[in-house]
Amino acid sequence: MSALLLLAGAAAFGLMALSDWLCVLRGRAWGGRLFAAGCLLLAGATAGLLAGRGAPRPASLPWWALAAGMLALLLYTLLGALPAGGSHLMPPTEPALRPLVDTGVYALCRHPGVLWLGGFYLFAWCAAGGWPLLAAFVLFTGLDVAYVFWQDRVVFPVSIEHYRLYQQTTPFLVPSAASLRRCLRRRESGEENTDPEGKDQEWKR
Repeated sequence: MSALLLLAGAAAFGLMALSDWLCVLRGRAWGGRLFAAGCLLLAGATAGLLAGRGAPRPASLPWWALAAGMLALLLYTLLGALPAGGSHLMPPTEPALRPLVDTGVYALCRHPGVLWLGGFYLFAWCAAGGWPLLAAFVLFTGLDVAYVFWQDRVVFPVSIEHYRLYQQTTPFLVPSAASLRRCLRRRESGEENTDPEGKDQEWKR
């Protein structure tokens, strides 16, 4: 059963990538449904893997708290840090470029969601143990890195304004000291955006 859940979770990334290809590179608006299906499939597979580990032990509660924190950061990154409550998380269905968001968590690195997703599975494994959650951490994080690498090189440069400049100024996945300072400074100052063109990004992980 765990193997089937892992395969389902892996297939979810394929659905999301296919959605990007259809919507952005082929102009097929209906492909956005595959992105939603992929998100639901990954959530369902994860829920199944967690349900198989039984009730949490008291000693594991700190790890579960860390896992919950990673999940909260992921949801904030995808739904709270993007305009309109994350409504632009879905792949674009129109040829117009979407504006760039390079503030907040997106000043930290270009794909902070990968860090939070990987952290969630890592801490969940630390809390509950078992090979399925360890496999989920390795497999899903690896697939997520491959997915955002493809987005970063193929999809976003043709769908988000000023993305090439963003690639030059912000790390891919591993935050730098400069990007951390930029992230914290902008949050403290309450700046909405410091992009020279005054643009905000509305779709990216």
